[in-house]
Amino acid sequence: MKKLAVSLIVAVSLLLTSVPLSTGVAAEKKIGVLLIGWGEPEKHDADAYIGWNHFMDNYTKGFLGMLGLGSMYPLLEKMTGEMMGDAGTMLVDRDDPLAEEEKEDPHLVDAWGRPYKGKDYVWVSLTEGGSLFGMLGGMAGLSGYYLSPKGPGRGEPDSSELTGLLMYGLYQSLDNHNPGEERELKIMDEVEEKLREKYGDKVVIARGFIPAFRPGFPDAREQAKKLVEKEKVTHLVIPVLMDAGEEEFENPPQEIKSYLKQKRVKVNIVPTGQILGTKPFNQGVAKKVSEELENISPGSDVVVFLTHHGMPICDLELFPGIGCDLRESPYHRSAKVTFTGARRAIYRLDIVGDWEGMFDVWQTYNEMAEGMMDPKNEILSVKEAARKALDMGYKYCIDIPYEVGNSGYETLIGLREESWGLPPGTWEEYSEDGLRKYRTELEYGGMKVVITDGWIDGLSESYYQELSKAIDSIL
Repeated sequence: MKKLAVSLIVAVSLLLTSVPLSTGVAAEKKIGVLLIGWGEPEKHDADAYIGWNHFMDNYTKGFLGMLGLGSMYPLLEKMTGEMMGDAGTMLVDRDDPLAEEEKEDPHLVDAWGRPYKGKDYVWVSLTEGGSLFGMLGGMAGLSGYYLSPKGPGRGEPDSSELTGLLMYGLYQSLDNHNPGEERELKIMDEVEEKLREKYGDKVVIARGFIPAFRPGFPDAREQAKKLVEKEKVTHLVIPVLMDAGEEEFENPPQEIKSYLKQKRVKVNIVPTGQILGTKPFNQGVAKKVSEELENISPGSDVVVFLTHHGMPICDLELFPGIGCDLRESPYHRSAKVTFTGARRAIYRLDIVGDWEGMFDVWQTYNEMAEGMMDPKNEILSVKEAARKALDMGYKYCIDIPYEVGNSGYETLIGLREESWGLPPGTWEEYSEDGLRKYRTELEYGGMKVVITDGWIDGLSESYYQELSKAIDSIL
């Protein structure tokens, strides 16, 4: 989440290898399985405030660590706190949280989403003076806020309140419903049921969340610690969406390994194989393409975008000698594995084999794939792909947000607003599989475009199969 993560690079739930990461070996084998979710809160409330601030904190630490500057985080945290301070309680208008100017009689809410009835407030513009607040707020479309010297924000860092206000505005554009939570829980429920049916009491199963842990959604690192100390687990199996190798940034196996090492807790950490790009997942992506093609004339020219979150493909140097070469990031290799598997499954479809018009499948990044982020144009952004499709004469485009498709922010805000230029709420909502789903149809320069929902049938089965392989390798 480029804008909401204070310009930090967000890669998506990266993780992996099936080789145990040993932090020590106990005498007898006892297997634990830790199901891990991002933890995007379903609605904005006081708990969501906590979760999103943990989210931002985790990304800042992870990004600095990727640059080899992890030890600087305490200093950065101190400097940010001093620069932003604690001026009181920050507020926005419930009816227009991204208002560009002061309203005469606003209905105010605080960063926790609670009504504020006081009248002791003033309007603070973020578009004047070039402050750090202005820069951060402007990145997410916040032009200003109301400030009271009293209230619940007194004693709370303004940087934390700013995150809460930004997320409040975001959730209003989502009708205060982020689909991420219910989708993660559905996957966990399905996977846990199958694991218990197959293994019974041979495995101990727990759930954890990172980075947006909060009350009711416990920190995955603490859950791992409990599995070892209380359940006496000797081998801890962790599902891996994308292979991040040895990096800790957005890589739960490595994050947990590092955390347990700090706590002097010993266990064998066993990451699964990469889940995205496996057969059930690939077939689920192909199914979405098949369903869309059934509504298009076989003689039409169709291009499919398989859209990823994204990561810069450049040598990122913040200062001389300080930075990292993101061209070598494991993210790109893992994304290619995901794309290659899904593309192969699509081309095996009978409907594609019989297609009479032009047909192709392209890999696209939603973020960080243009300009200085991709100086050699090694990957197509969604915008670049759309222009290319028009130039090549394609009449139909099917855009499938298949990598982080369950994230409300990435699919409903990031993809639709930032890549396709659509206003908030530009989607059709429907119910399927017990979930609220979203679909958008539009025209782009005469090309008919459909943005599908990001739920992929088969993802739960891919989770289950990769976890089973890891468990079986220990038994």
